[in-house]
Amino acid sequence: MKRHHPTMAGSIRPADQSGALESVAKRGTTARDENGTKQRIRLAPGAAPPSPAVRAEQAAKLTAMHTLVLVGELNRASTHILEAEIERLYEAGIRAITLDLSQLSGIDSAGVAVIVFRAKWCRKRDCEIALIRGSSAVQRTFELAGVVDDLPFMESDTAAA
Repeated sequence: MKRHHPTMAGSIRPADQSGALESVAKRGTTARDENGTKQRIRLAPGAAPPSPAVRAEQAAKLTAMHTLVLVGELNRASTHILEAEIERLYEAGIRAITLDLSQLSGIDSAGVAVIVFRAKWCRKRDCEIALIRGSSAVQRTFELAGVVDDLPFMESDTAAA
């Protein structure tokens, strides 16, 4: 399984040191194991998308399953980074995406709306999507929005194994 770490503050970086996707302020990491990759993405307002050449190089390294670990805050200012990354993964041939919310420090209604929308978007395209639960504050936001039962939550990263 691939595992991504979206850090809600600014960047994306592959696990191996041969190349990095340039984004905004900070860099994330991608780890590779026998099941796929894990990528850390820092979501920051104004994050620049990676260049097409770097994007193509990274896409060639991806496998069919991927985990995005969201780090920081997912809010109105950072949701575009998550949306762009999900679309990029889909275009690269990824058909199973897990969003790990365990490292999110916060999420607002816009963040919840984007996750709900992208979950439906993925399902329509025969792309599996799963979510690893976040902190109690993050989960409470999903509960208040009334969407907990509509999303495929898992208890932890080990539940995906």
